[in-house]
Amino acid sequence: MQDRFDRTLARLTDGRPDCMVLLAVSGGIDSMTMADLFLHSALRLSMAVAHFDFHLRDADSEGDAVFVEAWCRAHSVPFFRKDADTGAYAADKGISLEMAARELRYGWFAELCREQGFTHLAVAHNLDDNAETLLLHLLRGTGMRGMTGIREEVPLRGTENVRLIRPMLDFTRREIESYAVRKGLEFRVDVTNADTAIARNRIRRKVFPQLARINPSFLRTFQAEMRYFDQTEKLLDEVFVAGRQGLCAERNGALVVDIPALLQKEQVGWWLFRILDGYGFNADQLAQIERSLDGLSGKTFLSPTHRLVKDRRELRVYRLSVPGDTDLTDRIDVRTFVVTPGFDPKRKPEDVLFVDADKVRLPLSARPPREGDRFRPFGMRSGSKLLSDFFTDLKLDVEQKRREVVVSMQKENGDEVIVAILGRRIDDRFKVTAATRTVAAISWLPLPE
Repeated sequence: MQDRFDRTLARLTDGRPDCMVLLAVSGGIDSMTMADLFLHSALRLSMAVAHFDFHLRDADSEGDAVFVEAWCRAHSVPFFRKDADTGAYAADKGISLEMAARELRYGWFAELCREQGFTHLAVAHNLDDNAETLLLHLLRGTGMRGMTGIREEVPLRGTENVRLIRPMLDFTRREIESYAVRKGLEFRVDVTNADTAIARNRIRRKVFPQLARINPSFLRTFQAEMRYFDQTEKLLDEVFVAGRQGLCAERNGALVVDIPALLQKEQVGWWLFRILDGYGFNADQLAQIERSLDGLSGKTFLSPTHRLVKDRRELRVYRLSVPGDTDLTDRIDVRTFVVTPGFDPKRKPEDVLFVDADKVRLPLSARPPREGDRFRPFGMRSGSKLLSDFFTDLKLDVEQKRREVVVSMQKENGDEVIVAILGRRIDDRFKVTAATRTVAAISWLPLPE
């Protein structure tokens, strides 16, 4: 097992003797086996151990940390420890404990690697973990990408050149247990691993024994299949990159999909799945979006992070924002200047609006649209118009309407008057005329994503 481990490690580190590897060690059998294999590796790479205490198991959590630190001290291995209240973090962020633990753990690992100069982070995922992940992905419906399992080497998020490696991914849990017994390794046991209410544990303890009865080598079979899926996914990536030209593009902060071009593709559902991958839409929603492609405009779909609006010839996908009554004044730039001979208000940058500075009461403020807003669009000689009707005339979809920015001023009596819609139109009452002496130039910026 040591020889196999060393060959894998040499491949994952490109055989560089100057590598500095940070080991993520929990104290369990997998990570303690990895630590022992590193310690006795013929490659003699520089190593250190990082232990994250999630404070989720009371005294057991502290016991794990003390155990790992003692091992490091006994073997003269540098030790780093981090403590966090994972439950409080999860509640504050509104995420699951599993997601909170991952964010905290890997965020700290990345910080350590940056500060200490580590080139690699090693984690102890094994072949059983990979097979469990494959089944979980199949059950959740993650597409071809999810069927590739856990990758052996990836960039470590939050760093520039650090690699996250999994040198134990070829070993089964049985092989790891056999090695630990043979070497007399000490390790900690996490009692939550026996809790079959947790999906991963239920697969490990209930499903795997049944699969082993059908195919005693099912783990190696899964491993081979995941490699085939990975190769297929890479081929499909090439197809997607080549085929997405002219199909979708970023425009004004939104992903815009050309419906006629999409409908000309074979396997429209696959293209839609790839285009919208990462935007949070589930399988049912993707199927509904596909059925809506030749339907009426205006239908919207919401994921936890994005809103998709179906227009006549386009799908537009926006990141969700909550404008409410947010003050957007810091999004506008108002500059005044004195009119000089030859000044022509029609000759201005496209993203700038001119108003008569003597007719407005500075400073101007900015906010999102509100229900009932009215103004007098430039060119309208009298009366006023609902802002919602003005947006409808422009054929804006529901999300575009929400993202418009209203520029207004306060009259002396405290009443608000709309001066302009950024990047769209000024109110006719504040237009520049031949009598204008000072101009206020209002430049606009789109709402941030």
